[in-house]
Amino acid sequence: MKKHFSLKILAAVAVAALASCASQPSPKKQHVSASARPDSSLSGQVFDAVNSYRSQRGASALQRHAGLDRLAQEHCEYLRQHRGTFKLHGKNVSHFGFDGRALAARERYHMQNVSENVAAAHSPGKSPAPVIVKLWEGSKDHESNMRDSWSHTGVGVVVDKDGMVFVTQLFATVSNSQLATRERFNRF
Repeated sequence: MKKHFSLKILAAVAVAALASCASQPSPKKQHVSASARPDSSLSGQVFDAVNSYRSQRGASALQRHAGLDRLAQEHCEYLRQHRGTFKLHGKNVSHFGFDGRALAARERYHMQNVSENVAAAHSPGKSPAPVIVKLWEGSKDHESNMRDSWSHTGVGVVVDKDGMVFVTQLFATVSNSQLATRERFNRF
């Protein structure tokens, strides 16, 4: 008899616990796609500024890619952590590890022809996006990356405690084999 009474209490507690979980409002999921809503973050501002630059020069808009965003963000963290130790442009930027990022983009995300822009700048009191685009515009290779025929991009931004902004933008295109597979499945 005691056994059945204990089981009934345990069952009642379990039902109450489940009911209380169900009655709590579930957290709302937020979409992260750049196409779902405007992105006012610093990385979104850089993305928009580069697409604006492309548009003014007749190039098509880039699509934001979450995987490339992660790779770019990781590199920005690396730049911040190793700030002042590089041999390029004021010792705050480097393309160190690019081959690994490009390999990851190819293997994980089926990208090809991967390239990268990096920059670091202070822009007190205003958005760093136009400053970053202006820096890249002044470099032949970086400017070429901004207007070449890429399809996708990833942007990472890190702001250090003194306001130094580190930006990495990866550019890539979806591999032809991936496009062929999509086209084949879209026919049916």
